[in-house]
Amino acid sequence: MMSFVWNKGFSKVVATLLTALLAVTLGLSEANAQADTESEKGSLVIIGGANKSDNAELYNRMIELAGGKQNAIIGIFPTASASMSSSKEMKKDFEDYGVPADQVRIIEITESNYEQKVNDEGVVSEISECTAFFFVGGDQARITKAFYNRDGSNTKALDAVWEVYQNGGMVAGTSAGAAIMSKTMIQNATSLEALQLGVTYDEQKPGLWVTKGLGFFDGGIVDQHFSKRGRIGRLVVALVQEKVDYGFGIDENSAMVVTGPEIQVIGESGMFLIDASKASLSKKGVYQDLDVSYLEKGDIYNYVTKKFTLEPSKTLIPKGKEYYEGNQLNTNIFGLDAAKLALLDDLADNTADQARGLSFTMEQKKDKGTGVSVVFSKTKATNGYYDADEYATSILHVNMEITPIEVQVKEVNGGKK
Repeated sequence: MMSFVWNKGFSKVVATLLTALLAVTLGLSEANAQADTESEKGSLVIIGGANKSDNAELYNRMIELAGGKQNAIIGIFPTASASMSSSKEMKKDFEDYGVPADQVRIIEITESNYEQKVNDEGVVSEISECTAFFFVGGDQARITKAFYNRDGSNTKALDAVWEVYQNGGMVAGTSAGAAIMSKTMIQNATSLEALQLGVTYDEQKPGLWVTKGLGFFDGGIVDQHFSKRGRIGRLVVALVQEKVDYGFGIDENSAMVVTGPEIQVIGESGMFLIDASKASLSKKGVYQDLDVSYLEKGDIYNYVTKKFTLEPSKTLIPKGKEYYEGNQLNTNIFGLDAAKLALLDDLADNTADQARGLSFTMEQKKDKGTGVSVVFSKTKATNGYYDADEYATSILHVNMEITPIEVQVKEVNGGKK
């Protein structure tokens, strides 16, 4: 009969073996998660709207992912638009960047003809010949209305797009064409309206309309025109109330390029990442524990491993040696680029630990109003980064809190007693 003596040496061996086994298990889990994402072999180019024809980086990347200038066959869907003009402009742009004219095709599924087109075998065949697709901007509801049958099932046209994508094709879209990329799609409502009225599932009712997108991107909810239109508040509402952990807000003339589990930011501006996995909404309407990051050109985020890889030329902003000292209250935090500037100028490159902002509306002919207070705060995990020109362009892990407020205006009586 064998017996074991439990001593420190044996304990150490067992602990080492358990540690190794745990490491292998965790490694396999991460690998499996990444493999699941990579099983969809295609790529996505999700553009925040207002893309400019001279954005060579953007067009060249789309053409590369579509198979290259000689092999790409790009199908343009005008579905979201009320006219063909934007589709014709996109066709010309792709041709100007070197794709032969007969390989850039407008697939005319429109608001007026989609019922005849989306299950037509000829249209399906036309879609199947493509290596890539581009959804133009307009109204995203037109896209989902067209590409889903009335019972919510996929049309033959949508199935054909999915087949091309899963076989390595590219799906791109701008503005409305970006909004349809995620499983949960949002539209209508400003940030303040969304925070005050909440979510609605009926487009005829006030509030933030939430419905079903086409679902090519499974990493979270996508929103667009993000910094210019101050949409951070409405994305927070959608995430928390729909119980989705991650939100991606892409700026104008910029794109999040999704290949496998990695998202790379390219273009003129950047991308907000909102981690709502630990967020809460109190009975008093306070949104807490939101983790916000902002990435710009060249930065990469892996939405499976949750790891950031910053563009190689970027450098950490030394704590205590930031350029700015202190900041001011922003009274229009959902205004043009306000949230972006709050993160970069008022926090990343600033000695201040908080950046505060307000958004409110006043009652007609009264001196009272309602709104929200937004507070961005540095945490132990917060890091800001300079680009090669020493401008703050990226910041990771900022805490965000949104609180309802009441506003009252009082006139100063010219100093009279």
